[in-house]
Amino acid sequence: MLAARIDRLPPQQKELLQTLAVLGKEFAFSLVGAVTGRGDEDLNRLLGELQLAEFIYEQPAAGDVAYTFKHALTQEVAYHSVLSERRKRLHERAAAAIEALGAGRVEDQLMEVAHHYSRSGNVAKAVEYLGRAGHRAARQAAYGEGVGYLTRALDLFPQLPESAERARQELELRYSLVDMLWVTKGWAAPETIATTARVAALAEHGGTLTQLVDSVYRRWQVAIASGDLAAASALADQALDLAVREGSPARLGMAHHAQLEPRYIRGDLAGVEQHFATGQAFFDDPGLRQLPARAVMSFAFASWNAWLLGRADVARARMAQALAAADPSNPFDLAWSEFGTAVLQVLLREYEPAEASAAQALARAEKHQFPSAVEWSRVVLGQARAQRGRASEGVALIRQGIAGLLEIGFRESMSHFTGALAEAQACAGAVGDALATVEQALQVNPDELVSRPGNLRLRGALRLTQGQTELAEADFREAIALAQKMGAKALELRATMSLAPLLRETGHRDEARTMLAEIYGWFTEGFDTVDLKEAKALLEELR
Repeated sequence: MLAARIDRLPPQQKELLQTLAVLGKEFAFSLVGAVTGRGDEDLNRLLGELQLAEFIYEQPAAGDVAYTFKHALTQEVAYHSVLSERRKRLHERAAAAIEALGAGRVEDQLMEVAHHYSRSGNVAKAVEYLGRAGHRAARQAAYGEGVGYLTRALDLFPQLPESAERARQELELRYSLVDMLWVTKGWAAPETIATTARVAALAEHGGTLTQLVDSVYRRWQVAIASGDLAAASALADQALDLAVREGSPARLGMAHHAQLEPRYIRGDLAGVEQHFATGQAFFDDPGLRQLPARAVMSFAFASWNAWLLGRADVARARMAQALAAADPSNPFDLAWSEFGTAVLQVLLREYEPAEASAAQALARAEKHQFPSAVEWSRVVLGQARAQRGRASEGVALIRQGIAGLLEIGFRESMSHFTGALAEAQACAGAVGDALATVEQALQVNPDELVSRPGNLRLRGALRLTQGQTELAEADFREAIALAQKMGAKALELRATMSLAPLLRETGHRDEARTMLAEIYGWFTEGFDTVDLKEAKALLEELR
């Protein structure tokens, strides 16, 4: 019926209605004039006739007169009544008119210009504006929208003639797409891996030194998320070598960040300190801050590392830096800063604030659909709740988090997450299940040494409840030896606190007192922490 009504319109009215349909559901008088080339008097007459026919109606607009279609279906039918080639020409004229009318203000109308050029025959302009719209969406933390714009832009590249400029432009867009896919899908998701591989091919074929650093860094992201620590370490070294040659603060910050994670997970705590000390000068660089949560997580890893080294006060100070590094307008930064805080609070055994921080991170990540942040936050929330007397709920949350991470390809820190599940099961009184799970944690990725002392200590504690005294003692001693080798004073203290009561009960009180006094005497800060308070009380008992 609408199509029949439109067909019966006088030619000038029909032509104008079709043009309006191409412009969109709403359109300004000035834009209609620029696209049609009609004078104001002629245009006012035709628009008035279309209003009388109840196709459109006028509505107020700041500094202009605006119109809108009375029904969305009217616009749709009118739009599809325009021949394809004419429709493309109208879209291109509309985009050019918006550019001309909005000189100096095109950034505010990027999405509209991108829409028109993408439906025109001007592929180069479509790619330009879709790319600009994608970058604008990223700056506004609208990552899902950004992925859509950049994907549409890249889909048009086969229509452009091959050239060095085309390769450069594609590489730039794919770099941005990789970062947005990491946020929306995760580093190890198939889409992210495929785009990263394409980035690597383009960069190695004809990229600049800067582009090579960026390419290696993004390959490192995939490797670390996949749990391939050997590959991640090699790529981190390659990124650092290239970044030193390239010389910019942003790339040096990226390269030193890439060193932190694999070294931390592999238990190279001294290496983490070295690269944090060198890289800290670059973590504030605006170029690095543009990468979602990179600066935040650099300070977070350094914070957790300081706690392991027995420097609780330094750990808190670094976590404050992580919070300060988060862009308050970027929900992704905020979610990761809340997650990082929750992890430190769990390490400090401050379970009530840890639960609040993790719940806040989870809620924010779910709201904005950040899958990796959602699942990691679930695990930490489960840890906190298990320790606060809601063990069954904690077990369920940790299981859900692990399953979610595996589903999106994440394998990083699975030793830690599986050990956290075993500890929650122990809190629930399921000792048999906890023993089976901690065995899995010790086997899942032997390269993840940072989690091993804690998992050994947990297995020893569980074996002790089963009356397996000798095996328990062996686990505690192995945990202590490994912690000493890493310089992880916090883990050494905990394992010693587990071993000391066992030594006392088996007639070795002096050895227990000597061992505990030695490690307790090493500490110079953090005496307000639960661990050091309990260690002091136990030492008094042994004396």
